Amino acid sequence: MTTPSDKTLIEAMLAGDKGAYEKLYDRYAPLVRAVCYDYTGNLADAQDLAQDVFMRAYEKLDRLRKRDSFGKWLVGIARLRCREWLRRKCRSQNNNAGLNDVQAAAPEKPDDSRIKLLRKMITTLPEKERLALHTFYLQGNSADNVRRIMGLSRSGFYRVLERARKRLEKLMLEEQENI
Repeated sequence: MTTPSDKTLIEAMLAGDKGAYEKLYDRYAPLVRAVCYDYTGNLADAQDLAQDVFMRAYEKLDRLRKRDSFGKWLVGIARLRCREWLRRKCRSQNNNAGLNDVQAAAPEKPDDSRIKLLRKMITTLPEKERLALHTFYLQGNSADNVRRIMGLSRSGFYRVLERARKRLEKLMLEEQENI
């Protein structure tokens, strides 16, 4: 049994098959969550934003001209939505500056400094490498699923992952030497 193309699923969905959009969701949700997590650094916010991205895409799906480029279109919506979220968050923080002073006095929850450092280092990687790490390691998706979502061959996906791991290792070693 072959996997239906994005174009086939979109046309089925526009013809009234709601299950077709569920298949598109299952196919692209890990990638969209990874893009959102890349912006937010918070899994709960990333999941909320991903849901919003899929709702927006659903509402505008009939406007998509190149139906075979659904994944790229969806990632574009995700990036736009995340930028909106960041702007709103910055405005909110500016409006709540007094509240932040009170919150700063409260003790922080203990967190492993190595995990914080790793998260910080991941943000410095190129986008493709960050997305591969997020979807494969942090979200626990299979390599075949992630490579298909990212539009990479099997060997291409493993090369991206290997580059990301090597780059992270180098960054972590450099950071440890600076301490």
